[in-house]
Amino acid sequence: MKILWTGLLTLTLLTGVHPQETVGKQSDITPLLELAAFAEDEQLDVTEYKVVLKESINTDKVEQAIQQIKAYVSNNQMIEEETNLARKIIFTNGQKNSDFIERFTVIIPRDETISSEVVYSLTTGGTQTLTTQETMQQISQIKKRFFSKNVTLYTCLKAEDGGIIDDVLIYQKFKKAFNITTIEAATEQSWTSRSGYTSRWSQAIPLPNGAMNVQFATRTLGGRTIVTIGTPIITAEY
Repeated sequence: MKILWTGLLTLTLLTGVHPQETVGKQSDITPLLELAAFAEDEQLDVTEYKVVLKESINTDKVEQAIQQIKAYVSNNQMIEEETNLARKIIFTNGQKNSDFIERFTVIIPRDETISSEVVYSLTTGGTQTLTTQETMQQISQIKKRFFSKNVTLYTCLKAEDGGIIDDVLIYQKFKKAFNITTIEAATEQSWTSRSGYTSRWSQAIPLPNGAMNVQFATRTLGGRTIVTIGTPIITAEY
């Protein structure tokens, strides 16, 4: 693995400890740290880590949220996108002295009966150095400053192997490592996706077939396999 995670949890994870051995050290980003440990065990190169916070807000509070974000983002790096369904306002905060890139997206539906959304993402590349403590503190501060207790937190990891790997085999290893019950699965020619549930992490999303809190996807491109793992789901790029 090309990234070095420092701090107490990091020292535990990077000594080759398996996910089962990290129980009891819970934080907002514990799932992400455990996924990083799994990727290292499987000798996968992590290319991206992401933490996402998402919450619905009343439309009459949108302007207040925008002003709060403007006050936080350096140099007011803002772009707007318009579609038939919604207006998006995107703020990017990528400071030179920071190891991560922050992005706020405010989504305002055209239909005023639908709630607006505020989405925050913190992304770091796999080759960067990011301390566990720094990440936890940053997420905690953002939650307190911009969100309520109703916020939903997602974590996501992208990794790849230099060649084409057996996606069934690696998923079976993942399933065993985290004691996952598979809920749904889909397979195409070069792409697979599996949704499941593990009791390791409390946050979950209800599905017709049962609750889920983890997704595992693989895609084969140009002679290499890209693995994406998300909790409780793989988040799309907002």
